[in-house]
Amino acid sequence: MNPQNPSRIVRLLTRLRDSRFLWDTMGSIYNRHIYGAVSELYEHIAREMKLSGHSYVLDVGAGRGYISLLLASRNPRAMIAGIDYSPMQVREAEKHRRKRNIANCSFGRGNAMAIAFQSAMFDAAVSVGSIKHWPDGVQGLREIHRILKPGGYLMLSETDQGASDDALRSFIRRFRIWFIPDFLLFWGLRHVIFGQSYSEQTLIAALRAAGFREVESQRVPDCPYTLVRALK
Repeated sequence: MNPQNPSRIVRLLTRLRDSRFLWDTMGSIYNRHIYGAVSELYEHIAREMKLSGHSYVLDVGAGRGYISLLLASRNPRAMIAGIDYSPMQVREAEKHRRKRNIANCSFGRGNAMAIAFQSAMFDAAVSVGSIKHWPDGVQGLREIHRILKPGGYLMLSETDQGASDDALRSFIRRFRIWFIPDFLLFWGLRHVIFGQSYSEQTLIAALRAAGFREVESQRVPDCPYTLVRALK
């Protein structure tokens, strides 16, 4: 996370950002705006996760279920389980799963700090835009490491703390929210969303501290997110 000392207002807003109350009340608004801004990221991850046979995949912090449903629709023999700590997000994900009639995917409430699945159960795991909200990122990664089979892998993506101002301004043009002025949206992204997140270096360090190996970073054009792949 950010090694600098954030201001009191940034600390308060970060605490709100990470609260279940916010996601239970405002998550649907976020869902409507974020997909178009990061759809290339989801597509890239879905292509990179070459699932074979009856793979069992865990999506940690599934939100509305974008990547879970994308993986499930493209890999009909795989089984995707998505967990999220917000009941509203779980309901949203289940609603969209039923609407698309996807049977090889399920969603439920879960906590990244104590994942309620047995050890060595999953072939792969994925997490997009979630780790910055966890109370202890390394602990959550250790839990993912635990539930993966030996040789299993994790695809993890998060807002890049090191993203340039120009990259954030370009991102805002795809993420614009009509009732928030661009200057205020930029401030929030710079100081709260991206500013209190992970850089490529700190994300790699957290994965290694959790026991992962062969950690490799990737870049998705025009998307200010860090993307890493790591093996158990």
